[in-house]
Amino acid sequence: MKKLIIFLALALCAVLTSCSQSVPPQSSEAPQESSGSVSTSPVEKPDDSASLSNEQTATLYIGTKARGFTEYPMTYKGELTPDALIQGIADLTGWNLTLAEPVISGKGGMSVCLSNEAALFTGPPEPQNEDFFMFGQDDLAETLLDSIQKTLQEGFTLEGGDPDALDVWYFMEENKPLELPGLGLSWPIDQPYQWTGADRGGFER
Repeated sequence: MKKLIIFLALALCAVLTSCSQSVPPQSSEAPQESSGSVSTSPVEKPDDSASLSNEQTATLYIGTKARGFTEYPMTYKGELTPDALIQGIADLTGWNLTLAEPVISGKGGMSVCLSNEAALFTGPPEPQNEDFFMFGQDDLAETLLDSIQKTLQEGFTLEGGDPDALDVWYFMEENKPLELPGLGLSWPIDQPYQWTGADRGGFER
């Protein structure tokens, strides 16, 4: 009986020794990734959607009150300003609409002073943009002035408001009234612009 107990005890020890050797030793150090491995963490990329989301759309109006206007979209970033809308018309049409000073905005409306180099005084560019071809200085002047007026009115009138209630004045450098001697037209500086309100021939040249 004693021999049997001793034999069983020896057999049990042998089994335990074999199991302990089959378990690989564990290292306390974390495994190192090879240089060619792919990280499971998300890779940060430039967020183009953020910049795109800052783009907004305004509308440019090209034409005349007498013949109607065609609408064109203009994208912009940041705050929309009268100067930006006028520059948008220039970029679209190819007309020189350089301002002598920034547009003056007040409670009653806006005042626009085009520089002496603007197309209103020097004529359309050569060659002209075929989509906005002007057949004469009178055609250009009416279209240019009406387009700026309409675009500013629509761009800065709150929803539900009357765009025509926003008055637009034009004047020349040195605070002179707007005059187009070649066409025999002038507009009083103290009255809002209307093409039909021009004084025809009533100014000194």
